Amino acid sequence: MPVYCYYGDESYLLNREVRALRDNVVNPQMAALSHKVLKAPAIHQAIEAVSAVSFSLGGDTLVEIRDFPFLEKAAGEDAEKLQLEQLKDALEAVEPTKHVLFVNTKIDRKVKFPKWLAGQKRFAVREFKTFNFWETDKAAQMLVDLAREQGVKVESAAAMQLVETMGVALQPLMNEIGKLAIYAGDRPITAADVSRLSNHNENTFAMLADWINNRNRSQVFETLDELLLRQHPVALYGLTQTYLNNIFRLRFLRQLGYSESEIAGRLKKHPFKVKKDLEEFRQVPFTRLVGLRRKALELEWKCKTGQLGDRLSYEILMGS
Repeated sequence: MPVYCYYGDESYLLNREVRALRDNVVNPQMAALSHKVLKAPAIHQAIEAVSAVSFSLGGDTLVEIRDFPFLEKAAGEDAEKLQLEQLKDALEAVEPTKHVLFVNTKIDRKVKFPKWLAGQKRFAVREFKTFNFWETDKAAQMLVDLAREQGVKVESAAAMQLVETMGVALQPLMNEIGKLAIYAGDRPITAADVSRLSNHNENTFAMLADWINNRNRSQVFETLDELLLRQHPVALYGLTQTYLNNIFRLRFLRQLGYSESEIAGRLKKHPFKVKKDLEEFRQVPFTRLVGLRRKALELEWKCKTGQLGDRLSYEILMGS
């Protein structure tokens, strides 16, 4: 199957699959001739690369087209529409030894070209999507499996602790596994290792609990000053969003009338953990939780778009 489209916001899984395809197709000794990468190319550049004669001396070749604009937007001018039709013809005529891979963070299947691409049964179109923040069990199991592929054993409790403290995005989680594996050596990574070495410790969660409960304001900023010495604010946003959203969902389901056992079943959490968290945050007005979620999203967006400094934006959030 010579044409592929890999897309999604789960960068670790997407890049893992791209590497697997490269390893399967590209001869390292002939990489200069058999592997071509185009970044955000114009349509005519994509056509030329797809249609070009291979010079890899009979071996397979890979054309990697990254961030192709027309997987997210429709062609505007008639010339662009004509060129996209020509690109379709070129893709349908790709010889068996030439592989064409589109790699995008997003595609819009309502747009004609990606809709056509996804509709071709001979093409492989795959989405690599980050787990939803509540899918902690799935993310933890995936973490265990991915670590095992690299020859690293991770206990389930350690994987769950990492996910609950860092969020469900796999790239930062696997980075943390790499660090913990060096410490653990040949033995499995344990929850104690995570507590001892992870960038987040019990002080981090005490800080977030105090922030949500609007208490111990001076202690919140003392902990934050210490935490920012070893953790970038952008990474803290992921942790904060996960922590806050978990509390929000607990309170929301409780407000709907669900019992603690029913909430534990729906969220796949231990009943004791549900009971403990509901008691911890029972006095927080629900309107505050709604406001903090909105504020966190707003400040994270301003931080990542450069409208506010990384540290300043997070300090503002902790002062909310």
